[in-house]
Amino acid sequence: MHIPYAVLEPEIALATTVLGAAALGYGLRSVRRELGERTTPAMGMTSAFIFAAQMVNFPVGAGVSGHLLGGVLAAVILGPWAGAVAIGAVLLVQCFLFGDGALEALGANFLNMGVLGSVCGYAIYAPIRRAIGGRRGILMGSMVAAWFSVLLAAGACAVELSAGHPPREFLRILSWMALVHSVIGLGEAVVTGMVIRLVLQARPELIWDADASGLSPGEVATGFPSGGKRPSWGSTALGGLAVALAVAVFLSPLASEFPDGLEYVGEKLGLVSTSAEPSWLSGLVPMPDYSLSFPGPDHLKFATALAGLIGTLAVFALSWSLARVFASGDGPPERLGADVA
Repeated sequence: MHIPYAVLEPEIALATTVLGAAALGYGLRSVRRELGERTTPAMGMTSAFIFAAQMVNFPVGAGVSGHLLGGVLAAVILGPWAGAVAIGAVLLVQCFLFGDGALEALGANFLNMGVLGSVCGYAIYAPIRRAIGGRRGILMGSMVAAWFSVLLAAGACAVELSAGHPPREFLRILSWMALVHSVIGLGEAVVTGMVIRLVLQARPELIWDADASGLSPGEVATGFPSGGKRPSWGSTALGGLAVALAVAVFLSPLASEFPDGLEYVGEKLGLVSTSAEPSWLSGLVPMPDYSLSFPGPDHLKFATALAGLIGTLAVFALSWSLARVFASGDGPPERLGADVA
């Protein structure tokens, strides 16, 4: 759901850039409070996996595809604002390394996928998780929130796209965006649920949420019961990065070639033109459209896989660096160790 070049009105682009920058700044200041000692490895591996997963478009209907937004997934593992920062790192690499999403729409894309997806998505997830409780509450809450997060992002995108058009166009754009993305949201919910279920089975301490966990301060600080083995966050980060690289290398070349939901609606309603002049940034990015220049069509899938590998490493490095810088110093104990029994 990356808004492309020359779609937003200048006033909307400016307003969303300012709001997006302010939200990202607040998120960076919140990173230490939400994560503590595991900040660096957790943010690195989570953002790397979300980047890789976003490369794998899945078909959702005739001529349209969708991909993971990942806001709720990031929030469940990192916390709401740290999750938004992780999505921001993904968007920055996508924009400047691959030309995916216009520079003037970077703020809007961050608000839609980062703030609404992660922060508002977590606000939906948290009460469901507490009401049901345990692993089931985490799983059900994350899936429901994931579906709603896609609709929230689609609604915000409809508002941004309809600015400058007659008021009746808003309902037309919103109707199409909601219709298409309600189906894409099902895919988001399924993928989010699958990943969270695997995390709960393999490394439940990765789930962020100490609210009503019933753990002692020492247990919250480690994410394990008293006397348990302290987690090796470095090894966990490398394992998560390996999974992300496998997704980028082996699954991204198999992605659907259908346009995603926003592109489909934009072309159908005449908001996005396939013959529009390319962005000035497109000539500067090293790997436009997630590909490298290799002779012959047989190398297309290899080029996509290589671009995915490079991008995944770049996102991991950027998130790792942001966490190292903004999570340094003393802070409150980690909010880990949710009750996942």
